[in-house]
Amino acid sequence: MSGRVRTAPSGSAIDLDPVILPPDHAYTRLMLQHLHDICGHQGQAQVASEIRRQYWIPGLRTAVRRTWSVCQRCKNDRSKPIPPQMGNLPEGRTAAFVRPFTHCGLDYFGPLQVTVGRRREKRYGAIFTCLTTRAVHLEIAHNLTTDSAIMAIRRMASRRGYPGVLYSDNGTNFHGAEREMHEALQDLDREKITGFLTPKGVEWRFNPPASPHMGGAWERLVCSVKTALSAVLHERSPKEEVLTTLFAEVEATLNSRPLTHVSCDPKYEDSLTPNHFLLGTPAQTHPPGLFTEDDLCLRKQWRIAQTLAAHFWRRWLKEYLPCLQRRTKWHGADPRPVKPDDIVVIADGSLPRGTWPKGRVTAVYPGPDGRVRVADVQTQTGTLRRPVSKICVLDVRR
Repeated sequence: MSGRVRTAPSGSAIDLDPVILPPDHAYTRLMLQHLHDICGHQGQAQVASEIRRQYWIPGLRTAVRRTWSVCQRCKNDRSKPIPPQMGNLPEGRTAAFVRPFTHCGLDYFGPLQVTVGRRREKRYGAIFTCLTTRAVHLEIAHNLTTDSAIMAIRRMASRRGYPGVLYSDNGTNFHGAEREMHEALQDLDREKITGFLTPKGVEWRFNPPASPHMGGAWERLVCSVKTALSAVLHERSPKEEVLTTLFAEVEATLNSRPLTHVSCDPKYEDSLTPNHFLLGTPAQTHPPGLFTEDDLCLRKQWRIAQTLAAHFWRRWLKEYLPCLQRRTKWHGADPRPVKPDDIVVIADGSLPRGTWPKGRVTAVYPGPDGRVRVADVQTQTGTLRRPVSKICVLDVRR
């Protein structure tokens, strides 16, 4: 080909009569892939600049873009999890007219330093969350042993009653400074705890590993507890009695938070709070309404309590439950579901992207709505169960 430039500048490596290559030829594709690898899988402009030094390819940018789109390494680097549509609310979030803490979530937070005599010791917080009324109950766990976990559950059940279903994660959502907690919670004797809970009529359910969004109902409240503690905890290592008192005060504060819209109009009732279901009032104050000595009759007291409970549940159905209807995220069209034999990469935020484990999907677990949200992945280190929101499906040419 004869071009317009006939005199190359001194020191230039540009060929004034470049070889013309067809863009769809196999040799052209191999050469573009080779240059793409040499350039370190960088942008398309750099590959196009290199190829034009010696060759002329009609539709060069289209050919380079096609090479970039079929490069397996680039496809792996660009892959990202595509979670399915947000699932329906579980039974515990919509179970009206039940005792608080019937459907309960359990999580740990900490560690917290306490002063015992002249030494300092670690304590941990156990947060029990009512999934229906969003009430909170806090207990101090002296350590991360199985016996300590059972005693924390016993203390909670003695005050609130044993839950019907107890949800928790697998202890894999901790990292950094909380690695000790992560390792200890994984070593809990689940069979021993299950053996204690089963005779009490308690079903213990675990979320899949590395899926904190499936326990968002209590993960968000853990953040609220930490925020409240940081505001009132003025000592770095308080005495254990002080920490117990602070836990009770933080619990009362969180259970006084509004669940529904707070109106500025005095004509409207107070906003619904978890304390309405625990105490019958929005806070630890006098009960609402005017009562006389005739109301001291046990039968009337019982009727007052039942009437107030039914009134609060009707308000819960009317004011709070409709607020849960909207899907806040993952509300688009359903992506291609994860299937067995898919080649995937497991997204692990604690590792660099280039070291994320790769594997093959061996089993999938559809939810009640038929959408796959959990899958088993066979990797070099064994089979891992992960949520689909942490799985990147690779476009692999076979």
